[in-house]
Amino acid sequence: MQRTDTPSLRLINRIARISAWVGGIALMGSALMISIDLLLRRLFGFSMGGADEIAGYVLAIVSAWAFPIALLKRSHLRVDILYSRLSLKPKVGFNLLALVGMALFVGTLLFHVGGVLWDSIVYRSISTTPLQVPQWIPQSLWFAGYLFFATTILVLGYNSLMQLRQQRWAAANALIGINSVEEEIEEESRSSISARSTTKEGR
Repeated sequence: MQRTDTPSLRLINRIARISAWVGGIALMGSALMISIDLLLRRLFGFSMGGADEIAGYVLAIVSAWAFPIALLKRSHLRVDILYSRLSLKPKVGFNLLALVGMALFVGTLLFHVGGVLWDSIVYRSISTTPLQVPQWIPQSLWFAGYLFFATTILVLGYNSLMQLRQQRWAAANALIGINSVEEEIEEESRSSISARSTTKEGR
């Protein structure tokens, strides 16, 4: 199924891919930091201090920034027992309904996250730990992740509606629908071929 890319979709995809890579590196760095901290405690009886706190911030921030790439890759799980039996137009209708539901949920979440960030700025909140991290710093990145997620939903919704306006139902479904079995197989095949090519180049 072909997806119609627009400048806004290309930009959103580019930002989402970069944030996914940065998030992955940050998670690996956090895991390494915690591993080193555990080894220091085990072998030498002291700790770097703050490793678990920093890892908590990283996990929250990376999670928020990971949602957009999952949406763009259509990786969110859905119960599709009925969905898979529908024709194209009802599928698009349900997909739009799901996107609206997600937009309402993320909008509500963004409102409350913004409230937490605002309180931290106004009251100059710091963590009650030896690091005494100003809470607005990690919370700003956390808020930005959800803001980008909300933006991604709006961009997808707008582009899918533009496709429907031109009666391009399949293109709209390719933007906001779930992957079919054939698409899943095709994606796995591409990943497998890419992995084999990388292995051969490394030898």
